[in-house]
Amino acid sequence: MKGVWNKIARVDLTSGNCTIETLEEKVLEQFIGGAGLGAYILYKEVPKGVMSADPENRIIFATGPFNGIRQTGAAKWSIVSKSPSLEANATSCITNSWGYELKNAGVDALVVQGKAVQPVMIVIDDDAIRMEPATEIWGKDSYETDDLLKEQFGKDFEIACIGPAGEKQLKYAAVVTGKCSFAGRGGMGGVMGSKNLKAVVVRGSQKCPVANPEKLDELNKEINMKIYNTDKAKPANFNIRAHGTSIATGLFKGYGNMPLKNWQLGEFDSGIENLGAPNYGIQLNAKPKPCKFCTLGCKNHAEVIDDKYGFVGEGPEYESFAMMGLNLMVDDMKAVAYGGHIANTYGIDTISLGACLAWAFESYEKGVLTRENTGGLVLEWGNAEAMVELTKKVANREVGLGYLLGEGVRTAAKYYGKGSEAWAVEIKNMEVPAHDPRASFVAGLNYLTGASCGPNHEKGNPQHMFVAHILLPEFGISDDIDFEKERHSWEHASRYTAAFQNYSNLVDSLVHCKFMVFSGYTLTDMLNTFNAVTGLDWNFETFEKAGERIFTVQKLLNLRYGITVADETKFPERLMQAKAEGPYAGVAPVGIEDAVLDYYRHRGWDETGMPLQEKINEMDLQELV
Repeated sequence: MKGVWNKIARVDLTSGNCTIETLEEKVLEQFIGGAGLGAYILYKEVPKGVMSADPENRIIFATGPFNGIRQTGAAKWSIVSKSPSLEANATSCITNSWGYELKNAGVDALVVQGKAVQPVMIVIDDDAIRMEPATEIWGKDSYETDDLLKEQFGKDFEIACIGPAGEKQLKYAAVVTGKCSFAGRGGMGGVMGSKNLKAVVVRGSQKCPVANPEKLDELNKEINMKIYNTDKAKPANFNIRAHGTSIATGLFKGYGNMPLKNWQLGEFDSGIENLGAPNYGIQLNAKPKPCKFCTLGCKNHAEVIDDKYGFVGEGPEYESFAMMGLNLMVDDMKAVAYGGHIANTYGIDTISLGACLAWAFESYEKGVLTRENTGGLVLEWGNAEAMVELTKKVANREVGLGYLLGEGVRTAAKYYGKGSEAWAVEIKNMEVPAHDPRASFVAGLNYLTGASCGPNHEKGNPQHMFVAHILLPEFGISDDIDFEKERHSWEHASRYTAAFQNYSNLVDSLVHCKFMVFSGYTLTDMLNTFNAVTGLDWNFETFEKAGERIFTVQKLLNLRYGITVADETKFPERLMQAKAEGPYAGVAPVGIEDAVLDYYRHRGWDETGMPLQEKINEMDLQELV
């Protein structure tokens, strides 16, 4: 198999040993790279009983066959570990240029284990791997850390680091790279913090051979131009390069696919107007900041001039301003972006943060929290200043409410009680992202059954069928669907959900960016590229089977770590309540528990969610399992 090195770098922070190991070729032929390789390593090396903060846990920084090629979307890479939020398997994907450098250093992944006595960083310079002290940068925020390490090592090195939130092991702390990309879901920054690992600094100069460079070059040119032209031809307010993911607000409003007032409302006119295109770019003075070789350019660099909320840095993506703005009824774009900027510099997942803040605001409204609990903050809906100040309290892990919110919404609700569990919107102890299952039932089924990072909108994204018309015809999901009927039906939900989960695992293992599908990137493009890179000559059946194989191992990991059918049939009470107004008012995903059991049958699992032996055999996992 071309396009991979069949090598991993391993660093034991306890002993200080840094080595390079060779993988058997069949490992990557089965698991591809990225999320798949990470799941394989976790399954082999992290047994039951190891907790996320234990030295025996692994954190795996993994590239895939697509890293290193000049194709739009190929800057992604994956981080895999046992998650502090879930205490189960998790994959979080991140972009910018770090993955390219690791791949060009001659390895497919970096596996870190153990715990350093003092803060350290790992430095990888092609074949040379070493540990260096990081005491002087411990306590620095993620942006400062990036600047200082670039100054120390040179601008041709890329940095993946944590901020103070990761150091203090906030449950949903992020890993940050390039001051612009964040692996937040699952709390990977907290795993680094538990190991006293501040940063990984990497530079590579090697080029991994591919099977058919002429064909790959042809595909890259064709695909890159298609993505650019397709996006450019869209109506102005839906052009991703111009507005980033703020286009989602206008796209989703007609479907009720947004979190409004902690998931209670169906309408919020001023918020939807202000927190979307084109106001996003105007208010934030946002300019495109594409990842390496990307012709789409969904990321934005913001320069906000404001006495109170001014900053220079990464502009918020849809998930950030939806969870920290719409969810709190805050319609001030500059304030929401500034709150997100604080989260970025401290290294915090804005999805989980926004969910925790919304729970606190509702708890204040209902008398569960008082000004004594909030340190004097008036947590009234729409109070932008309170949102910013409470974000600071969480970021600094202040004693009391700030600390508890950093432990996750389930922990905070359990501590303060008084019925507040009813509006703590989480599944398996991870906060739900900004896509409403009442807009499309498959979103809720994916949240419950997702095996690669709990309730995650990108680790299986079947909701895009109904809110963005994204289909997978190569996997049997095409235009012959009655979308209005199917969006609130369980009849085919298992098949749709499983197919998109398998697809998402392929993307996260190759590794590639899912945003390309919004401008015409297809599974055919992906498979053709894969075959040109690897020389394996797979068909779509083999391709989907690889995604399912990876998902099966992720499921086995979660069973090992204690995720049960009870966890996968417990849906948030708030999301079972129909909204009174807005699109699809009166609709709730009734019957979702039975839908989970039907999904198990579709997957070839028993009623507990355990893959049957026939499925293990079908996935060629007998040797591993």
